[in-house]
Amino acid sequence: MGATRVVIDSLSGFEVALAPTYRTDFRESLYRLVGALTATGVTVLMTDEVVDASPGARFTHERVSFITDDILVQRYVEIDGRLEKVLSVIKMRGSDHATDFRLYRLTAEGAVIGESLSNYHGITTGVPELAEPIVAVAADD
Repeated sequence: MGATRVVIDSLSGFEVALAPTYRTDFRESLYRLVGALTATGVTVLMTDEVVDASPGARFTHERVSFITDDILVQRYVEIDGRLEKVLSVIKMRGSDHATDFRLYRLTAEGAVIGESLSNYHGITTGVPELAEPIVAVAADD
């Protein structure tokens, strides 16, 4: 076919589509598939829905992050009464990457990455709060 990119959207749907004999060790089946594709120069993009936003939550429910070179997390959050989309790079193998959350929008021209949300905390909860500003207090002489 000559494909240079393969998208698996989503990992849970892919697992359901596999024959039962391959589902028993989904991680191994996925590892072999990704290895075979990347060995021939094919770029593999996988999506995975993560529904648990607790601090101890994993970013891949199938525990397949060891297969990936990069992991991006995207989520909806409420900021100032509006539903906004945010993005952060969790993993980028071999790179000292930025780890802040940023607003993003999908436009007719493509994805537009916006400002950092460094002044918010609790972004992974979906309802971030504006952090209290740090106020410098002058010492009395």
